[in-house]
Amino acid sequence: MSTSLWRQAAALGGFGLLAAVTAWWAHRPETAPEAGTLRIGSPVYSLREALLEETGPDGRWRLRVEAEEAREAAPDSREIALEGVRAVYHPGSPRAWQLQARQGRLPAGSHRLLLKGDVRLQPARAELAGDARIRTSTLTLDLDGERASTPAPVEVDFGRHALTARGLTADMKAGTLRLESELHGTFQR
Repeated sequence: MSTSLWRQAAALGGFGLLAAVTAWWAHRPETAPEAGTLRIGSPVYSLREALLEETGPDGRWRLRVEAEEAREAAPDSREIALEGVRAVYHPGSPRAWQLQARQGRLPAGSHRLLLKGDVRLQPARAELAGDARIRTSTLTLDLDGERASTPAPVEVDFGRHALTARGLTADMKAGTLRLESELHGTFQR
């Protein structure tokens, strides 16, 4: 056999060996993870200075939420945890309401905004609800029912006048407030 045939046979053998090693490497079986090793799951997102907006069934803006921080509450939960919340319900509408709180949550698929910590609610336009400013520790905003409610103590300010109560329901569509119980009012001139 001549030298050139040997070279050709060696080259073909080398290519064949290289192809066999490549095929084995590409199709080698996966090794099982050892017990106690860290499993990487879905990432949890976190946003700074977040702006979240939602439209209603009619296509109009229903909710605009600004938060200093927004993050997924747990991996794959689709629930959004909020810090430093400022929101407008029905932005741009004559029925707009402004809300703010230290914390909030938007549960996945529930159409509710849950607020906690120095919650404040007031009509965006002064003539709605007599320019009432509401303060409480917790508040649930039902986006579909257009109601805000809390069982917690509430203080409602009407200019120089104030009412305190335990529990409140605000009909955001009609612009009315209903104080639940333990009503105590003080009107001063």
